[in-house]
Amino acid sequence: MRILVLTNFYPPYELGGQEQSCEDVVGGLKRRGHHLVVLTSMHGTHNLPVEADGIFRWLYLEMELATPGHSIRFFTERKRRERHNLDCLQRVVEQTGPDAVFIWGMWNLPRSLPALAEALCPGRVVYRFGDYWPTLPSQHVLYWHTAGRSWLACLPKRLLSAVALAMMARDGALPRLKFEHTICISAALRDTLVECGIPVSDARIIHNGIDVEPYLQCRQHQATPREDRPLKLLYAGRLAPEKGVDTAIKAMAGVVFGRRLGDVRLSIVGSGTPDYEDVLQQLVIEAGLTDSVAFLGRVPREAMPELLPQFDVLVFPSIWKEPFGRVLLEAMISGLVVVAAGHGAPCEIVADGENGLLFAPGDAEDLAEKIATLAGDDQTRRRLVDAGSQTVLERFTIARMLDQIENCLKDVAGFGTETVQASPGQAPVSTV
Repeated sequence: MRILVLTNFYPPYELGGQEQSCEDVVGGLKRRGHHLVVLTSMHGTHNLPVEADGIFRWLYLEMELATPGHSIRFFTERKRRERHNLDCLQRVVEQTGPDAVFIWGMWNLPRSLPALAEALCPGRVVYRFGDYWPTLPSQHVLYWHTAGRSWLACLPKRLLSAVALAMMARDGALPRLKFEHTICISAALRDTLVECGIPVSDARIIHNGIDVEPYLQCRQHQATPREDRPLKLLYAGRLAPEKGVDTAIKAMAGVVFGRRLGDVRLSIVGSGTPDYEDVLQQLVIEAGLTDSVAFLGRVPREAMPELLPQFDVLVFPSIWKEPFGRVLLEAMISGLVVVAAGHGAPCEIVADGENGLLFAPGDAEDLAEKIATLAGDDQTRRRLVDAGSQTVLERFTIARMLDQIENCLKDVAGFGTETVQASPGQAPVSTV
């Protein structure tokens, strides 16, 4: 099959697990003989179009990340950039003739892009939902409804916002998408989308999967007996309010001071905005936990298989309902017990007391109790480790995920589910 993947971000310019999974799927389908082209944003390239190995970084985001000047660009560049994006999509479709368009991530890209894909490739567009983007307004609307960050910026932005919102109102409503063929990465995500009025009740549930081999190899080489060291906890992910890292820090106070368990350590891996990182570090200082909690910064994806086996427990304290949680799989196959907030997609991965532990979302005391249980009961911890690893091997491998996605794309493209010969080489795509 010839498959065009349309997505907002693509490694190495990624935000998290969603882009990593996209790269895994693209690589896996290529190895199975399919021809793939990825059309994605210029995020990470300073808005310079780049093409390499079938990855076309040509698209403008609606709102550039961590870059000032959006107000000016809105009035001077918005329409031109949207037309550019639509021209790029049409050019790629015309020159590659895809059997299917696979839409991966659309947050911060104009809704007109998937609408055009549906028009150009009727009945052959597959949406894979890994977040809640169909429920959100455009980034332009969000930007103009948000107050300026400083008092100097508030007044001029308030005045300009009236003009900007009126301009967008004249453009009309966002395009209504058909969503004929859909995949959701969890039932929790599907149910939330349906509750918000998105017509995906018949979506296929295809959970994310991982390549387990790098994790198993590093686990075998690095395993250290628990008796020789303190219980080592890990948080790994973005540092943002919705991730609940403050809950983990407060739980550590309950463990160290409330339960007098001094042989427990928490390491925090990841990065966020400098302001929020300062908030978390100040919380550690105020709680008197500087000897028990350490900030290790961001760790590249390729280092995770070696990092994870150095710990005993992964804490996953998200306040919001996570659509999935790739790091849960990585931790379980690496020999860690997962202790996760009991809502959203983690409940489809972790069965409380069977292959991990769940705690009440936002409840630091409940989390502290779960940590104390693991600190005092190595037999339970080992049982959960074994069951967690088995869960990943049985249900969450990348091969299983690829089988399901490949079958879905074949059905939509009209190939059926039998083995398909590789399509002829695609036509060269001209540089923007």
